[in-house]
Amino acid sequence: MITTKEVGFSGEQPIIAFTLMNRNGHSVELLNLGGKITAIRVPDQHGTIENVVLAFDDMEEYLEDPHHLGATIGRVGGRIANGAFALEGMNYILEQNEGEHHLHGGSINWSNRFFDYEIDGERLHLLLTSPEGENGYPGQLDVRLTIEWTDDDALIITYHATTTASTPFSPTNHTYFNLTGNAKTTIEQHRLRMDAPFYVPLNAESVPTGEILSVNETVFDFRTARPLYEVTHASDEALRQAGSGVDHPFLLKEGGEIVLEEPVSGRVLRVKTDQPGVVVYTGNHLGGDFTIAGRRATPYLGICLETQGLPDAINQPDFPSVVLRAGEVYKKRTTFQFSRVQ
Repeated sequence: MITTKEVGFSGEQPIIAFTLMNRNGHSVELLNLGGKITAIRVPDQHGTIENVVLAFDDMEEYLEDPHHLGATIGRVGGRIANGAFALEGMNYILEQNEGEHHLHGGSINWSNRFFDYEIDGERLHLLLTSPEGENGYPGQLDVRLTIEWTDDDALIITYHATTTASTPFSPTNHTYFNLTGNAKTTIEQHRLRMDAPFYVPLNAESVPTGEILSVNETVFDFRTARPLYEVTHASDEALRQAGSGVDHPFLLKEGGEIVLEEPVSGRVLRVKTDQPGVVVYTGNHLGGDFTIAGRRATPYLGICLETQGLPDAINQPDFPSVVLRAGEVYKKRTTFQFSRVQ
């Protein structure tokens, strides 16, 4: 069942909250503003239903949010070096909205755009047109996000898109997960396992160097489950450079999965995707004059698992391509499956 409710305004534009409820009484909530996921309410091992994503207590915070809580990111997730790229003999200059670089599609990006919507039975479709030249990108891009919430607590996000001209396109979702429920503690006691044999090193400005390196014998090896405090408190220079934690791209094994577990609540999140990579961000820079679940935001209060193409792939010939061409149909899917330790 999908219901709608007006929860605020931005100028004269109503902010609409969608609630997707399954037969077990578990739910997902998101906004037409940025497609932002504001709640995923699932039970712990004792049956207590709580929100396992970070959400602002004040709706006004969603209007100008530098942390992109729950947001749909586009056209391209992550950084594009120097805000520029060459494609099919043309040079393109993008908005430089993080120092000399381009981040998450620009300062006016999809996380602060309003999506149109259609409800088709148990599916919610969010629709957006990105005009030619938006923040410097070529081609008009027409996008449809399909959101499904199943009776076995799987959130399925499917991205469809077409373009009138070749353009880099690598959307993602920027939800911060905290499986303790209602953000009781930080995520440092969560355990993370990923079928990710390779990671992408970054330079001092958090831009990919162009290398793809094995995780073997590095702090980035999550092929066996590890508690996150091992990386939020590690002395590794690459982690300190990212703000004392992980904010790095990983290349996933085809058909592999990402598993996040929280030992006290017993909640488990399994992520499967047909995207080639994931950016793992341990919330190193979270903080500010706002509250989440009644508490002041702090670093490590949530972890993002941003399934996508690798950042700056448009400038890196050894990375999987993120170019979408006219006449092609983009379709990628990520499933977030919630369960409990058996």
